[in-house]
Amino acid sequence: MAPLAPKERIETDDDAVRVHEDPGRYAVLLNALAKGWSGDLHQSIQKLVPSRDLYLTDDFRQAERTVDLLLNRDYDVIFTGGGDGTIMFLVNAIERRIKDGDLDRDEAPPVGVLRMGSGNAIATYLGQPEAREKLKELRSGASLAVHSLHMLRGSGALFPFAGIGWDAELLNDYEAFKEMVRDTAFEPYATGLTGYIAAAVSRTLPRVLQKTPVHMTIENRGEAAYRIDSDGEVLETYGPGDILYDGEIQTCATASIAYWGYRIRMFPHATRRRGYAMLRCFNGSVGRILRHLPSFWRGRFPDGDCTDFLYTDVRVRTRGEALPYQKTGEGAGYEREIGWEVPDHPVRLAVPL
Repeated sequence: MAPLAPKERIETDDDAVRVHEDPGRYAVLLNALAKGWSGDLHQSIQKLVPSRDLYLTDDFRQAERTVDLLLNRDYDVIFTGGGDGTIMFLVNAIERRIKDGDLDRDEAPPVGVLRMGSGNAIATYLGQPEAREKLKELRSGASLAVHSLHMLRGSGALFPFAGIGWDAELLNDYEAFKEMVRDTAFEPYATGLTGYIAAAVSRTLPRVLQKTPVHMTIENRGEAAYRIDSDGEVLETYGPGDILYDGEIQTCATASIAYWGYRIRMFPHATRRRGYAMLRCFNGSVGRILRHLPSFWRGRFPDGDCTDFLYTDVRVRTRGEALPYQKTGEGAGYEREIGWEVPDHPVRLAVPL
């Protein structure tokens, strides 16, 4: 590894955005079984989207068949909503068809983002309010902004953020907490941020306080990687094969967008350099997070708690037991070794202006 001059700045390149005055023909694909898809929301969207362009699915196989149907009908944009996982389902479904040779990348429609779920990191990053407001604007002929945005890739799938350690453990506890209060008076309060806080206080934190940090090794497998300070300024540079981190750690998380869900700006420098993602190694204590909660929400930690990097391709290895792993805010099992990379091709995400 070769040190750079302190406070050297990485050249910034903002996301490419194209504005289309006419959004063209658009469809809306939604999960009819998603929580909240009933009552007022259901009726509102049915009024805002013509029935011929509104597609509802209730299982994975039907959703896959519907994607093929939408692509065959040559829509200019396919909108979807229901949280980050729903948006990434459609992104990955289109990407698979491109890789299989069934769809040309240049002809693939962008994925339209509607804010309807609980986490909404992608919608927050793109500045999107509640879905009905934007559907009203589309119906009135609003322009369309198409963002060319890099995602992360691991195990063949694309995702905007992932993590191994505490954050994934909290997700597992959140799902367990929701199951525990199902069909009780507490069920309405178990979804969303309230449910996460309850799961953290009742399950995750008591267990985490008794754990010791895990030893992790992070290897740079891509282009030059950079260690950065809290302001995003470069402290060190690393070449291919160099070790970025080798030591104890509580959790390791990464993202290609700034947000982590619930407007938590966990990765403030994720888009500082186009084609790179941000990697954050946290080795502080739970108590320090709680004492500095407003700063945590803005992605700023006390000095010494985090080591941050920008990278294009890394391999993370843990010693000992496999650790909980999450992608796009959903549990993805347990891993001892994972790879994260920034693909050459960005995805296109569309939002009404």
